[in-house]
Amino acid sequence: MKNQYNIGALAGIALILSGSSAMAQFNLGFAPEYYYWQESANGITIHESGPRYGAELSYKQPQDEGWLWAARVKFYYGSVHYDGQTFAGTPVSTTTDYYGGFGELRYGYRWSWTEDQYVDLMGGAGVEDWERSLNGPGGSDENWLPIYFKAGLELCPVEKGWIGTLGVKVPVYTVETVDASNVGGGTVTLHPGVEPSLYVEAGYQFTRRLSAVAFFDSYWFAKSPTEPAGSVLIYQPESKSYRVGVKFGWSF
Repeated sequence: MKNQYNIGALAGIALILSGSSAMAQFNLGFAPEYYYWQESANGITIHESGPRYGAELSYKQPQDEGWLWAARVKFYYGSVHYDGQTFAGTPVSTTTDYYGGFGELRYGYRWSWTEDQYVDLMGGAGVEDWERSLNGPGGSDENWLPIYFKAGLELCPVEKGWIGTLGVKVPVYTVETVDASNVGGGTVTLHPGVEPSLYVEAGYQFTRRLSAVAFFDSYWFAKSPTEPAGSVLIYQPESKSYRVGVKFGWSF
């Protein structure tokens, strides 16, 4: 958890300082989600799945048409089921604890599509940071910090109406810090490879204040280079994660 609070604090300050009190469009959301993680190597597949809970604050510059920017900060936590093995190759069924968060900035162009809807073409970058702790005998801790680019189309209502997003996210640089002390390796740093993935949102703005949005988000990572860890060589295998949930938002 050593980095996500710094990221969130800086991004939150940027949101507050750059907003105009007269025109600001902030949205505070509660976002429960179902999380799924899979990694495969040497014919062995590791799965994680279960609920996580998050809260986010977002801002989008009010604009009828033209260039605009947006920002978002989110924090989440949860304990999910783990079915796989330890570094030593021992099969295990246990739980994994997650604590994390991200901050991102986007910039793009808005068109008036209808009297009630805008279409925005947006692109930007973000940093996410999460702590992944495998519980029980042979368990270990990991810290992940991917820097990503994302771009997509966003459908926004003028006051009330449909909300939608479709885009691509690419983790261009990822640092994974692994506690391999249970195999005599101390702390090992890995760099999972780059793979693009999708993100989607669909929902409705019921009033100027209240909205509900279903979301799908994902990360895909290619296999990392191999690094020595005590008596063994370790690497991060090809990995994929998905989160599906609903965000209940309040605009102000």
